[in-house]
Amino acid sequence: MANLNYFLWLTTRKGFQPAETWAVLQFFGTPERAYYAAPEEYDLLGLPAGKQAALLDKDLSEAEDILAQCERLHINIMTIQDADYPERLRQLSDPPAALYILGRRIRFDEEAAIGVVGSRKPSAYGQQVAPRLGLELSRCGALLVSGIAQGIDSLALRGMQTG
Repeated sequence: MANLNYFLWLTTRKGFQPAETWAVLQFFGTPERAYYAAPEEYDLLGLPAGKQAALLDKDLSEAEDILAQCERLHINIMTIQDADYPERLRQLSDPPAALYILGRRIRFDEEAAIGVVGSRKPSAYGQQVAPRLGLELSRCGALLVSGIAQGIDSLALRGMQTG
């Protein structure tokens, strides 16, 4: 659990893109090593001063809040360093460092995945159709994936949960 705290700390650094988070992980090997690194070690990463400052912020409260919320909502967290992290995501140039999984554990590399993408400010029609689409896809056994953005994809996931 402690290592997950450090992992979530790293993934919540302000201004970091997934590729930069991955670069920090590759450089230090573990998020815990990145957390406890000396300031001069961050210089070796070649990151701008603002991003180095984000790494110097050692506040774990956001990570702890995420862990508590995930536990309350029965959401599992899978990190890129986990053995069962999907290989097809690992192949991306900027893979997500953490996956939040609601529902059954998946065999992501063996199943078709459907991403529902749309506006963050959906129309009334979109608000009506997206939950129904999510419900029908889940009833058919589809694996829905989302970046959990506010909008169409979160509405589709809510529909999936009602089924």
